[in-house]
Amino acid sequence: MKAKRTAIVVLPMLVRRRLRLAALGALNGAALTDRGTPVTVQSPGDWAVPAAVLPVVIVRTSHEGKESEGRGMPRFTTTCTLEVKATVEASSAQEAQDAIEALWFSVEQALFTDYSLVGMLQQFEAVESALEIRADGARHLAGIAASFRCECFESFDPTEAVPAPGAWPVDPPPPAPLDQVAIHVDTIAPADKTGTYPNPPFPDAVTPAPRTQGPDGRDEGTLVINPQDPARR
Repeated sequence: MKAKRTAIVVLPMLVRRRLRLAALGALNGAALTDRGTPVTVQSPGDWAVPAAVLPVVIVRTSHEGKESEGRGMPRFTTTCTLEVKATVEASSAQEAQDAIEALWFSVEQALFTDYSLVGMLQQFEAVESALEIRADGARHLAGIAASFRCECFESFDPTEAVPAPGAWPVDPPPPAPLDQVAIHVDTIAPADKTGTYPNPPFPDAVTPAPRTQGPDGRDEGTLVINPQDPARR
């Protein structure tokens, strides 16, 4: 199996497994809490949650479909459903609802901003969620269960070498150092009505001559900043 996107390391596992592991990595990395209490993250977990493990977030991948992209070697647009369920308990229905909504914000924030998860997908096709609050004696339980339909490319080619095993989720690459910032000014007015200037800093923005307004291609002002220059430290 190989991925269409090259930003993420390709590993010898199907979309279903990579999706589940990436979601687990995102949620564990987010260090989720419920009113100060650490949240247990389980996969696949028991959908009928025992009280002893609350608060909890459960992750599993259920349905999967593969749609062919053409004849020849099997290539698919694969859509896999990532199911996530969060459950908390509280002393009142209002407290339970406030708590589950706060936790769910953290769940979606973790999933939608994770490098490994977002990078392996072509898109989050849709998200459907349902909220439930119920009383169990003196306590109230609140839960949100959601289905994230995730789209990814898969292909199967016997002539290609199987990718080597590696760690998953993948750590994001370090940010590239900022070497230079250059600010160029080419104003709308005043402007040279007929002049043509070679190598303008923003050629796509130049108004063709004859012109009634700029930019005309002149670099009328320039400021260059070199953050790595020892003299600036």
